[in-house]
Amino acid sequence: MYLSIPEVFYCKVRYVRQDKLDINYSLFVRENGYKNIKIGAVLPCEKVVRWNKVKAAMEKEARIKGINIRVEFCNWDINKEIEIIKGFILENIDVLVLTSIKLKNGNEVLNEVHKAGIKIIAMDAFIYDSPVDLFVGFNMLKAGQLQGSFLTKKVPEGRYIILEGSPNGEMFKIGAMEYIRPLVYTGKIQVVADEEVQNWLPENAYEIVKKVLFKDKNIDAILAPVDKIAGGAIEALMEENLQGKVIVTGQDAEPEAIKRIMEGTQAMTLLNDFVKLGQITIDLSINLIEGKSINYDYMINNGKVDVISVLIDPILIDKENVFNKINELEEQ
Repeated sequence: MYLSIPEVFYCKVRYVRQDKLDINYSLFVRENGYKNIKIGAVLPCEKVVRWNKVKAAMEKEARIKGINIRVEFCNWDINKEIEIIKGFILENIDVLVLTSIKLKNGNEVLNEVHKAGIKIIAMDAFIYDSPVDLFVGFNMLKAGQLQGSFLTKKVPEGRYIILEGSPNGEMFKIGAMEYIRPLVYTGKIQVVADEEVQNWLPENAYEIVKKVLFKDKNIDAILAPVDKIAGGAIEALMEENLQGKVIVTGQDAEPEAIKRIMEGTQAMTLLNDFVKLGQITIDLSINLIEGKSINYDYMINNGKVDVISVLIDPILIDKENVFNKINELEEQ
Protein backbone atom coordinates (compact mmCIF):
# COMPACT_ATOMS: atom_id res chain seq x y z
CA MET A 1 0.00 0.00 0.00
CA TYR A 2 1.22 3.47 -0.88
CA LEU A 3 1.37 6.16 1.82
CA SER A 4 0.99 8.76 -0.92
CA ILE A 5 -0.17 8.66 -4.52
CA PRO A 6 2.87 8.10 -6.78
CA GLU A 7 3.37 10.28 -9.85
CA VAL A 8 3.98 7.20 -12.00
CA PHE A 9 2.38 3.82 -11.45
CA TYR A 10 3.56 0.76 -13.43
CA CYS A 11 1.58 -2.43 -13.84
CA LYS A 12 1.83 -5.37 -16.20
CA VAL A 13 -0.86 -5.57 -18.88
CA ARG A 14 -1.53 -8.63 -20.97
CA TYR A 15 -3.73 -8.46 -24.05
CA VAL A 16 -5.88 -11.50 -24.77
CA ARG A 17 -8.01 -12.09 -27.85
CA GLN A 18 -11.68 -11.71 -26.99
CA ASP A 19 -12.70 -15.02 -28.56
CA LYS A 20 -10.22 -16.85 -26.27
CA LEU A 21 -12.11 -15.69 -23.18
CA ASP A 22 -14.91 -17.85 -21.83
CA ILE A 23 -17.44 -15.08 -21.35
CA ASN A 24 -21.21 -15.33 -21.15
CA TYR A 25 -22.07 -12.34 -23.34
CA SER A 26 -25.68 -12.40 -22.23
CA LEU A 27 -24.48 -10.97 -18.89
CA PHE A 28 -23.52 -7.76 -20.69
CA VAL A 29 -26.70 -7.23 -22.70
CA ARG A 30 -28.38 -4.05 -21.59
CA GLU A 31 -31.74 -4.58 -19.88
CA ASN A 32 -33.55 -2.52 -22.48
CA GLY A 33 -31.64 -4.22 -25.31
CA TYR A 34 -32.92 -5.53 -28.59
CA LYS A 35 -34.40 -8.83 -27.36
CA ASN A 36 -37.57 -8.33 -29.40
CA ILE A 37 -35.71 -7.99 -32.71
CA LYS A 38 -35.68 -11.12 -34.85
CA ILE A 39 -33.26 -11.53 -37.74
CA GLY A 40 -33.35 -14.30 -40.31
CA ALA A 41 -30.35 -14.73 -42.62
CA VAL A 42 -29.84 -16.85 -45.72
CA LEU A 43 -26.30 -17.46 -46.99
CA PRO A 44 -25.20 -19.26 -50.18
CA CYS A 45 -22.97 -22.14 -49.09
CA GLU A 46 -21.75 -23.67 -45.83
CA LYS A 47 -18.67 -25.19 -47.52
CA VAL A 48 -17.12 -21.77 -48.19
CA VAL A 49 -14.91 -20.26 -45.46
CA ARG A 50 -16.13 -16.71 -46.00
CA TRP A 51 -19.77 -17.55 -45.24
CA ASN A 52 -18.91 -19.46 -42.10
CA LYS A 53 -16.95 -16.43 -40.89
CA VAL A 54 -19.91 -14.16 -41.60
CA LYS A 55 -22.31 -16.55 -39.86
CA ALA A 56 -20.14 -16.76 -36.75
CA ALA A 57 -19.65 -12.96 -36.63
CA MET A 58 -23.38 -12.24 -37.02
CA GLU A 59 -24.34 -14.76 -34.36
CA LYS A 60 -21.74 -13.43 -31.94
CA GLU A 61 -22.71 -9.78 -32.45
CA ALA A 62 -26.40 -10.65 -32.13
CA ARG A 63 -25.69 -12.56 -28.91
CA ILE A 64 -23.81 -9.57 -27.47
CA LYS A 65 -26.72 -7.27 -28.27
CA GLY A 66 -29.43 -9.70 -27.18
CA ILE A 67 -30.92 -10.13 -30.66
CA ASN A 68 -32.62 -13.30 -31.83
CA ILE A 69 -31.01 -14.58 -35.04
CA ARG A 70 -31.18 -17.69 -37.15
CA VAL A 71 -28.75 -18.22 -40.04
CA GLU A 72 -29.43 -20.84 -42.73
CA PHE A 73 -27.57 -21.98 -45.85
CA CYS A 74 -29.29 -22.66 -49.18
CA ASN A 75 -26.20 -24.27 -50.76
CA TRP A 76 -26.74 -22.64 -54.17
CA ASP A 77 -30.32 -23.98 -54.41
CA ILE A 78 -32.81 -21.22 -55.27
CA ASN A 79 -35.77 -23.39 -54.24
CA LYS A 80 -34.16 -23.95 -50.86
CA GLU A 81 -33.53 -20.21 -50.56
CA ILE A 82 -37.20 -19.47 -51.21
CA GLU A 83 -38.30 -22.19 -48.77
CA ILE A 84 -36.15 -20.73 -45.98
CA ILE A 85 -37.40 -17.18 -46.63
CA LYS A 86 -41.04 -18.28 -46.54
CA GLY A 87 -40.34 -19.98 -43.23
CA PHE A 88 -38.88 -16.74 -41.90
CA ILE A 89 -42.04 -14.86 -42.94
CA LEU A 90 -44.14 -17.29 -40.88
CA GLU A 91 -41.80 -16.71 -37.93
CA ASN A 92 -42.55 -12.96 -38.10
CA ILE A 93 -38.92 -11.88 -38.31
CA ASP A 94 -38.12 -8.16 -38.38
CA VAL A 95 -35.14 -8.20 -40.76
CA LEU A 96 -34.19 -10.56 -43.58
CA VAL A 97 -30.46 -10.63 -44.35
CA LEU A 98 -29.99 -12.26 -47.71
CA THR A 99 -27.07 -13.16 -49.93
CA SER A 100 -29.28 -14.30 -52.75
CA ILE A 101 -28.30 -16.55 -55.63
CA LYS A 102 -30.97 -14.87 -57.75
CA LEU A 103 -30.04 -11.24 -58.27
CA LYS A 104 -31.94 -10.15 -61.38
CA ASN A 105 -35.42 -10.16 -62.94
CA GLY A 106 -37.14 -9.82 -59.59
CA ASN A 107 -37.49 -12.25 -56.74
CA GLU A 108 -41.18 -12.78 -56.08
CA VAL A 109 -40.69 -14.07 -52.56
CA LEU A 110 -39.05 -10.75 -51.64
CA ASN A 111 -42.28 -8.99 -52.55
CA GLU A 112 -43.97 -11.22 -49.96
CA VAL A 113 -41.30 -10.29 -47.43
CA HIS A 114 -41.83 -6.59 -48.12
CA LYS A 115 -45.64 -6.90 -47.84
CA ALA A 116 -45.16 -8.57 -44.45
CA GLY A 117 -43.38 -5.41 -43.24
CA ILE A 118 -40.00 -7.10 -42.97
CA LYS A 119 -36.87 -5.05 -43.73
CA ILE A 120 -34.60 -6.54 -46.40
CA ILE A 121 -30.81 -6.28 -46.31
CA ALA A 122 -28.91 -7.60 -49.32
CA MET A 123 -25.51 -8.67 -48.05
CA ASP A 124 -22.42 -9.03 -50.27
CA ALA A 125 -24.52 -9.44 -53.42
CA PHE A 126 -26.62 -6.57 -54.80
CA ILE A 127 -30.19 -7.62 -55.62
CA TYR A 128 -31.96 -6.01 -58.58
CA ASP A 129 -35.66 -5.44 -59.32
CA SER A 130 -36.79 -6.15 -55.75
CA PRO A 131 -37.89 -4.04 -52.73
CA VAL A 132 -34.53 -4.03 -50.93
CA ASP A 133 -34.01 -1.59 -48.05
CA LEU A 134 -30.21 -1.69 -47.82
CA PHE A 135 -27.13 -3.25 -49.34
CA VAL A 136 -24.00 -3.97 -47.31
CA GLY A 137 -20.96 -5.67 -48.69
CA PHE A 138 -17.48 -5.38 -50.02
CA ASN A 139 -16.76 -3.05 -52.87
CA MET A 140 -16.85 -5.69 -55.61
CA LEU A 141 -16.05 -3.22 -58.36
CA LYS A 142 -13.00 -2.06 -56.38
CA ALA A 143 -11.97 -5.70 -55.84
CA GLY A 144 -12.05 -6.34 -59.56
CA GLN A 145 -10.16 -3.14 -60.23
CA LEU A 146 -7.41 -4.16 -57.81
CA GLN A 147 -7.10 -7.55 -59.50
CA GLY A 148 -7.09 -6.08 -63.01
CA SER A 149 -4.60 -3.39 -62.10
CA PHE A 150 -2.30 -5.93 -60.45
CA LEU A 151 -2.42 -8.30 -63.44
CA THR A 152 -1.77 -5.66 -66.06
CA LYS A 153 1.18 -4.26 -64.11
CA LYS A 154 2.71 -7.71 -63.74
CA VAL A 155 1.81 -8.87 -67.26
CA PRO A 156 1.26 -5.82 -69.52
CA GLU A 157 1.62 -8.04 -72.57
CA GLY A 158 0.64 -11.68 -72.90
CA ARG A 159 -2.04 -14.34 -73.05
CA TYR A 160 -4.81 -14.29 -70.44
CA ILE A 161 -7.44 -16.69 -69.14
CA ILE A 162 -10.45 -14.83 -67.71
CA LEU A 163 -12.46 -16.74 -65.11
CA GLU A 164 -15.77 -15.36 -63.83
CA GLY A 165 -17.55 -16.79 -60.80
CA SER A 166 -21.17 -17.78 -61.43
CA PRO A 167 -23.66 -16.84 -60.20
CA ASN A 168 -23.19 -13.20 -59.20
CA GLY A 169 -19.59 -12.61 -60.28
CA GLU A 170 -20.20 -9.98 -62.92
CA MET A 171 -19.08 -6.98 -60.87
CA PHE A 172 -15.61 -8.42 -60.16
CA LYS A 173 -15.10 -8.98 -63.87
CA ILE A 174 -16.36 -5.52 -64.81
CA GLY A 175 -13.83 -3.92 -62.47
CA ALA A 176 -10.93 -6.04 -63.71
CA MET A 177 -11.74 -5.52 -67.37
CA GLU A 178 -11.44 -1.75 -66.93
CA TYR A 179 -7.69 -2.42 -66.92
CA ILE A 180 -7.49 -5.49 -69.14
CA ARG A 181 -9.78 -4.48 -72.01
CA PRO A 182 -7.80 -1.40 -73.16
CA LEU A 183 -4.71 -3.61 -73.58
CA VAL A 184 -6.82 -6.14 -75.48
CA TYR A 185 -7.89 -3.39 -77.88
CA THR A 186 -4.27 -2.39 -78.47
CA GLY A 187 -3.27 -6.00 -79.11
CA LYS A 188 -0.91 -6.25 -76.13
CA ILE A 189 -3.14 -8.78 -74.35
CA GLN A 190 -4.84 -11.76 -75.96
CA VAL A 191 -7.72 -13.40 -74.11
CA VAL A 192 -7.47 -17.08 -74.99
CA ALA A 193 -10.40 -18.13 -72.79
CA ASP A 194 -13.23 -16.27 -71.05
CA GLU A 195 -15.31 -18.74 -69.03
CA GLU A 196 -17.82 -18.83 -66.18
CA VAL A 197 -16.96 -21.07 -63.23
CA GLN A 198 -20.26 -22.56 -62.14
CA ASN A 199 -21.03 -22.32 -58.40
CA TRP A 200 -17.52 -20.91 -57.86
CA LEU A 201 -16.21 -24.46 -57.44
CA PRO A 202 -12.44 -25.09 -57.72
CA GLU A 203 -13.00 -28.36 -59.59
CA ASN A 204 -14.86 -26.46 -62.30
CA ALA A 205 -12.02 -23.93 -62.58
CA TYR A 206 -9.57 -26.84 -62.78
CA GLU A 207 -11.45 -28.39 -65.71
CA ILE A 208 -11.60 -25.09 -67.61
CA VAL A 209 -7.88 -24.36 -67.24
CA LYS A 210 -6.92 -27.98 -67.93
CA LYS A 211 -8.87 -27.90 -71.19
CA VAL A 212 -7.17 -24.64 -72.24
CA LEU A 213 -3.70 -26.00 -71.42
CA PHE A 214 -4.39 -29.18 -73.38
CA LYS A 215 -4.70 -27.03 -76.51
CA ASP A 216 -2.07 -24.40 -75.70
CA LYS A 217 0.31 -24.17 -72.75
CA ASN A 218 1.43 -20.64 -73.65
CA ILE A 219 -0.45 -18.80 -70.87
CA ASP A 220 0.87 -15.78 -68.97
CA ALA A 221 -1.93 -14.73 -66.57
CA ILE A 222 -5.18 -15.98 -65.06
CA LEU A 223 -7.83 -13.66 -63.66
CA ALA A 224 -9.36 -15.70 -60.82
CA PRO A 225 -11.95 -13.74 -58.81
CA VAL A 226 -11.58 -15.75 -55.56
CA ASP A 227 -9.06 -18.06 -53.92
CA LYS A 228 -11.15 -21.21 -54.41
CA ILE A 229 -11.13 -20.64 -58.16
CA ALA A 230 -7.44 -19.71 -58.06
CA GLY A 231 -6.71 -22.99 -56.29
CA GLY A 232 -8.43 -25.01 -59.01
CA ALA A 233 -6.59 -23.10 -61.72
CA ILE A 234 -3.22 -23.57 -60.02
CA GLU A 235 -3.86 -27.31 -59.65
CA ALA A 236 -4.21 -27.51 -63.43
CA LEU A 237 -1.05 -25.43 -63.87
CA MET A 238 0.90 -27.74 -61.57
CA GLU A 239 0.11 -30.73 -63.76
CA GLU A 240 1.95 -28.93 -66.57
CA ASN A 241 4.75 -27.62 -64.30
CA LEU A 242 3.54 -24.06 -64.88
CA GLN A 243 2.90 -23.10 -61.25
CA GLY A 244 4.61 -19.84 -60.39
CA LYS A 245 5.21 -19.11 -64.07
CA VAL A 246 1.65 -17.90 -64.64
CA ILE A 247 0.40 -14.90 -62.62
CA VAL A 248 -2.83 -15.85 -60.82
CA THR A 249 -5.07 -13.51 -58.79
CA GLY A 250 -7.46 -14.37 -55.97
CA GLN A 251 -9.64 -13.04 -53.17
CA ASP A 252 -10.69 -13.96 -49.61
CA ALA A 253 -7.19 -14.41 -48.13
CA GLU A 254 -7.90 -18.06 -47.32
CA PRO A 255 -5.10 -19.91 -45.49
CA GLU A 256 -4.28 -22.03 -48.55
CA ALA A 257 -4.03 -18.89 -50.68
CA ILE A 258 -1.67 -17.26 -48.19
CA LYS A 259 0.46 -20.40 -48.32
CA ARG A 260 0.47 -20.32 -52.13
CA ILE A 261 1.55 -16.66 -52.10
CA MET A 262 4.44 -17.52 -49.81
CA GLU A 263 5.37 -20.43 -52.10
CA GLY A 264 5.09 -18.24 -55.20
CA THR A 265 2.31 -20.16 -56.99
CA GLN A 266 -0.37 -17.48 -56.43
CA ALA A 267 0.53 -13.84 -56.98
CA MET A 268 -2.03 -12.04 -54.83
CA THR A 269 -5.28 -12.20 -52.90
CA LEU A 270 -7.64 -9.69 -51.36
CA LEU A 271 -8.39 -9.49 -47.67
CA ASN A 272 -12.08 -8.96 -47.00
CA ASP A 273 -12.93 -8.51 -43.35
CA PHE A 274 -15.87 -10.92 -43.06
CA VAL A 275 -16.01 -10.48 -39.29
CA LYS A 276 -16.54 -6.75 -39.82
CA LEU A 277 -19.20 -7.50 -42.45
CA GLY A 278 -21.15 -9.64 -40.00
CA GLN A 279 -20.87 -7.09 -37.21
CA ILE A 280 -21.89 -4.15 -39.41
CA THR A 281 -24.88 -6.08 -40.74
CA ILE A 282 -26.26 -6.54 -37.23
CA ASP A 283 -25.76 -2.83 -36.43
CA LEU A 284 -27.47 -1.82 -39.67
CA SER A 285 -30.38 -4.17 -38.89
CA ILE A 286 -30.90 -2.37 -35.58
CA ASN A 287 -30.75 1.05 -37.26
CA LEU A 288 -33.33 0.01 -39.85
CA ILE A 289 -35.75 -1.26 -37.20
CA GLU A 290 -35.29 1.81 -35.01
CA GLY A 291 -35.51 4.22 -37.93
CA LYS A 292 -32.09 5.72 -37.27
CA SER A 293 -30.08 7.52 -39.94
CA ILE A 294 -27.44 5.43 -41.72
CA ASN A 295 -24.14 6.68 -43.06
CA TYR A 296 -23.92 5.21 -46.55
CA ASP A 297 -21.51 5.37 -49.48
CA TYR A 298 -23.90 5.31 -52.44
CA MET A 299 -27.57 5.34 -53.31
CA ILE A 300 -28.03 2.78 -56.09
CA ASN A 301 -31.23 2.20 -58.05
CA ASN A 302 -31.85 -1.53 -58.47
CA GLY A 303 -34.53 -1.11 -61.13
CA LYS A 304 -37.33 -0.90 -58.59
CA VAL A 305 -36.15 1.20 -55.65
CA ASP A 306 -33.21 3.32 -54.57
CA VAL A 307 -31.05 1.24 -52.23
CA ILE A 308 -28.70 2.81 -49.69
CA SER A 309 -25.37 1.00 -49.95
CA VAL A 310 -22.64 0.59 -47.33
CA LEU A 311 -19.37 -0.64 -48.83
CA ILE A 312 -16.18 -2.07 -47.33
CA ASP A 313 -12.97 -1.81 -49.38
CA PRO A 314 -10.75 -4.92 -49.73
CA ILE A 315 -7.01 -4.93 -48.97
CA LEU A 316 -4.49 -6.33 -51.47
CA ILE A 317 -2.04 -8.95 -50.21
CA ASP A 318 0.99 -10.13 -52.19
CA LYS A 319 4.49 -11.36 -51.41
CA GLU A 320 5.53 -7.84 -50.41
CA ASN A 321 3.15 -7.53 -47.46
CA VAL A 322 1.93 -11.08 -46.78
CA PHE A 323 3.85 -11.50 -43.52
CA ASN A 324 2.50 -8.21 -42.15
CA LYS A 325 -1.06 -9.31 -42.87
CA ILE A 326 -0.85 -12.76 -41.28
CA ASN A 327 -1.54 -11.35 -37.82
CA GLU A 328 -4.63 -9.58 -39.12
CA LEU A 329 -5.90 -12.86 -40.55
CA GLU A 330 -5.31 -14.66 -37.26
CA GLU A 331 -7.37 -12.06 -35.43
CA GLN A 332 -10.44 -12.79 -37.55
